Parts: sequence; C-alpha cells; structure tokens
Amino acid sequence: MEKSQPIERMFYDGKPMPRSEYFEIVAKSALNRVQHMGFNWSLNPYQGCFHSCVYCFARAHAKLADRDPGTGFSARVGVKVNLPELLRRELSRRSWKRETVAFGTATDPYQPIEGTYKLTRRCLEAFRDFRTPIGLITKGTMVLRDVDVLYELSRRAKTTVCFSIPTGDETVWAKTEPGTPPPAKRLKVLKALVEAGIEAGVGMAPVLPGLSDSPQQLEATVAAAAEAGACFVWANIVYLKPGTKEHFMEFLGREYPHLLPRYRELFPGAYAPPTVKAPVTAAVAELKRRHGVGDRRAWRAEPPLEPLQLDLAV
Repeated sequence: MEKSQPIERMFYDGKPMPRSEYFEIVAKSALNRVQHMGFNWSLNPYQGCFHSCVYCFARAHAKLADRDPGTGFSARVGVKVNLPELLRRELSRRSWKRETVAFGTATDPYQPIEGTYKLTRRCLEAFRDFRTPIGLITKGTMVLRDVDVLYELSRRAKTTVCFSIPTGDETVWAKTEPGTPPPAKRLKVLKALVEAGIEAGVGMAPVLPGLSDSPQQLEATVAAAAEAGACFVWANIVYLKPGTKEHFMEFLGREYPHLLPRYRELFPGAYAPPTVKAPVTAAVAELKRRHGVGDRRAWRAEPPLEPLQLDLAV
C-alpha cells in the first residue's frame, strides 16, 4: 500500500537538492533475515535515500526489486510507517534470541525525512525495551537527537554507531555524496556521542580508487577520526553491482572521464581485485596503529548531566 506525498524543494547544508517525493509503505515485516554478511538481521525504516551517494550499493537492491536505481533512488523515498509497531511485535516473540541487528544497512536511517516520521527513534526505543544489541550505520548528524535512547540502549545491550565517512576530502565528498552533511560535521557528532558514553567510530567505505585512496587522503581521514575520539575505524573499497555500476560509471563519465578506462579495467565484475583492496586496508590498519585508534579497551565514558547541544557550524 502506498500513499505519495510530494514535498517542496529541500536545501541540505545550504545546497539545493531536487524535489523529492515521499510515499508511505505499510510493511509486512520489520526485521530482514540476512545471509553471508557477518550478521543475521537487518532493519531499514526507509526505501531509497535522499543522500544520493553516487556509489551506494543499495542501488543494486533497487534494481533487483524493479525500482529505479538511478535518479529515482533518491527522488522517491519510501517510508515504512508501521515499522516500529511491527518491530515491537517481532522482538516480543519467544523465538527472538536477541541477536545483533544491523540498523541502516541499505538506506540511511537518519536522512532528512526522519525528522518528520521519527521511525528510527521509535525503533531504537523498541530495541532498548527488548534489550536487543544493534550496530547502526549512518551519514546523518540527526543521530545526535537520539543520544538519550542510544545511551539507555547501550547500558542494556551492545550498541555501536558507525559513521560512514569514506573520505574527509571535501571536493570528493561534495561530488559523490551530494545530500549528506560534510564529514567534519559527522565527526563533531561522533565526538559528542563518544563523550556521552556511546561506542562510535568510522567506516571509511567505500574508498574510491583514483579519487580518495591516496596516502595523504587516507591519513587525513584516519587522523580526523582519531582526533574525534573514534572507538574504531575500518575501510573497504567500492564494489559495483548492476544498478550501482551503471549509475556510478555515468557519474565518472560526467565528472572524472579520465578515470573511466581504469574503472572498466578494475571492475569487469562487481569487485576490484585483491591487489587494489589489500594496500588500502593495510595502509588504514597501519594508520590506526599510528594514531592510536582502537586502543580503548578501558574506555567507559560517563553519561551527560545535561541534554547534549552541539553547534554543527563549520
């Protein structure tokens, strides 16, 4: 069941974005069973994503579901309006074993429409009440709004917040993630969450060969994460499945045409060869050691005495 609602042209961090249309979906289930991913369950309150990242792997899922993986992926965003109620019902079952749920694996749970529907917050409240561990990933700074629920959840079950920050290079960011807050703002929020007692870190993914994989770019991103107090950092190279690949290659042809031959060589399929991935992951591992990321075994922050307020101006 769908109910469409066009909204006015939006501005995100001062940049005009195309008109988006949000449509309400009555979902049949909340938790998705996942295989071969390192976790068994995922949760996604939204379908499609305003953030419009050109490399987003979820575009491939959209193609498989016969949805537009290109401009339609961000122009029409589905809102699963009944998800919190469904989630509570599923978490209350005797068969539920409180396994870790990956929250926001396909589309960002903190894209701008969350400010209206508050689906992510209500789902976090359900996880808190049913003591279910989560790993949440986002590019959004709105996560700061929910620091109170995240803190309560983290005292009942394992809770991590991963900020997707592929690079701190603002030129690459502006072209590849046009609907997202700047990396510096994400790091400010990460710092606030860590100081509030929440385990938060950085996922440098996807690193883009020829665009964001230089030694200087990698070190700048790891150093900034360390400065913000990141509890962990990990990295991975972009992968380009059908749906994502066509959209990304079109972007390269428009913005970085000199890189098209290299990407065609590197990606005859979906994944770059190990000779491309291994040097990046090895470099990030060494940078983590150098900057002291991950050496936080005794870390335990105290809860904030007052509600957090953060000026995100940069």
